Amino acid sequence: MINQTQLALNSMLGNLLSHDFQVNSATLVEKVVEKFKLQPELPGVIITENQQMLGMISQTRFLEYMKLPENQKVYNRSPISKLLDCLSIPPLVLSEDFQINAAVLTALNRPKNYVYEPLIVVLSNGSLRLIELHDLLLAQSEILLSLDKNFRELMEKYKSEIPQLYPEENDDESTCFLLESKPLIKKIEKKLKQQKKIKQL
Repeated sequence: MINQTQLALNSMLGNLLSHDFQVNSATLVEKVVEKFKLQPELPGVIITENQQMLGMISQTRFLEYMKLPENQKVYNRSPISKLLDCLSIPPLVLSEDFQINAAVLTALNRPKNYVYEPLIVVLSNGSLRLIELHDLLLAQSEILLSLDKNFRELMEKYKSEIPQLYPEENDDESTCFLLESKPLIKKIEKKLKQQKKIKQL
């Protein structure tokens, strides 16, 4: 989910709503299954031990693996740490002051087999949060739409101001000026001819 505050070009990951689902490495797999059933919007689960992150498993990978009956029998009563080796991926960990646009590029540059995995965001107090890539892309889209709107408004504003900055010349005034200048021009021409005759003498 995206924060209600207006997003701008320099908005950061800390401006987005994130998800907090962390469990100790000893937590049973069946407990994680129950949590995902209750909160299907959770992007994944962060596994910790002694307040240190061991890894992250996305809900998509977790449920895909656990839907097999044989895996349920083996792992349901096992600690979640047992699934780390087969399901955990190198997590993308970014600070909350990382810009959204840069985060999108970083996330999409990951290997294709886990490019759509959630991101882990480190808050200023050291706590960890999860952000779904889908939400991140929506935030970037909102930023781009806002930029496009602002650009169009500026263009309309400048279009309305240009005539005031560079008013068109009044054709009637120019015509009057030319007509009034004709007698003066004739006098100057006559004077020049007279001076030329005097020099010839």
